[in-house]
Amino acid sequence: MVSLKPIVVQGSRRKDGTYLVYIRVYHAGKSRRIPTTVIAQPSDLTRSGRIKSAEVLRKCEPLLKQMRDALARISPFDLDDRDVDWVVGRIKEILTAGSFRLDFFQFSEARISAMPDGTRSGYSATLNALERFLGKRELDVNDITSRLVADFAAWVDEQPKVVYVRTIGKYVDSDKEKLKGNTAVRHVGRLNFLFNLAKEMYNDDDGEILIPRSPSFRVRMEVETGNAQRSIGQDAMQKVISGALEEPGILGEALSLFVLSFCLCGANLADLYAATQVGPVWVYNRQKTRDRRPDKAEIHVTIPPEALPYLARLQDGPKGWWIPALHRLGPNKNMANARVNRFVKKWCEDQGLPVFTYYAARHTWATLARRSGVEKATVDDALGHKGDFDVADIYAERAWDLVDKANRKVLDLFNW
Repeated sequence: MVSLKPIVVQGSRRKDGTYLVYIRVYHAGKSRRIPTTVIAQPSDLTRSGRIKSAEVLRKCEPLLKQMRDALARISPFDLDDRDVDWVVGRIKEILTAGSFRLDFFQFSEARISAMPDGTRSGYSATLNALERFLGKRELDVNDITSRLVADFAAWVDEQPKVVYVRTIGKYVDSDKEKLKGNTAVRHVGRLNFLFNLAKEMYNDDDGEILIPRSPSFRVRMEVETGNAQRSIGQDAMQKVISGALEEPGILGEALSLFVLSFCLCGANLADLYAATQVGPVWVYNRQKTRDRRPDKAEIHVTIPPEALPYLARLQDGPKGWWIPALHRLGPNKNMANARVNRFVKKWCEDQGLPVFTYYAARHTWATLARRSGVEKATVDDALGHKGDFDVADIYAERAWDLVDKANRKVLDLFNW
């Protein structure tokens, strides 16, 4: 069962001596806090920090009623399979209806328009990156959460470097270089600054709090070596294969996606995200290179039996997609990818393994295929690389049976 209780957080006393009241949501052994617009004075609290003021509790009652109404529409059987984060998400759907709204993009664009050219350019780049991450140029300020910020930072860290190719006259992604250093830190720092400007403008410490949320904008300043993208080796891959179906919730889904990519010759998440109906053979055009190859980077992959249990694990989500769970994990491929990598990273840390990302499944498959004697041309066909694609490749019919044989060699290295 879910319990709701108004609380204040000890140690979070505001500059004026007051406390912001939260609603604590407790479910399945864990709790989360939802901020309210209610303010408590020190005299409203007991010496131990509990709320004793009947007036403060009365102000919280309308919010509690909305939350109970939201919970009443959830089947008790559904609650048994959901964690507290899902419960909080369902409650917020009700709380945000009719509440104060502010488009973060419109607000930010107005604020940065008066900045010096160099500064404005940096903030514009941040907003453009946020738009690509979200898949749209609109974001309510109340929807900016710690999770969204963390997912955005993880996504920025994985983005390829964009380079200008004079021969084709346009910018393309570089396959070799990734954005490194503190790019994510700079983007998140700018978002933090803009968010605080919104709070300063719309919040009144002596009156109504229209933007109660205070998400974390902390991003660890790390310079990764790129190992997270490389082959994880046969032993670590066996560990993922053996453990993916045993892990609960989103963690198990993230690991199952990693194994599924590996079973499908290192298929990119973007292509899995876009796939709808798939038969015994998955035919798709790799998004990353389809505009750089005359054959539109067409790839044929026979679905191996080893992939079926992991596919079955990923069927909980919006219907109409081959991998419904991917669309439940994020409203676009970038957000889904960032969330998958967060859970893969958590699993690596728990297992004491070097951290790797979803993309490492692709490198691992390619590495093991080459070590198993598969020719480079066949590996390139399986991966949809731009590679050394030339005139002969345009006229020659693809030998997809060789790709299937290569995949069989790789999969037979493991215990399923």
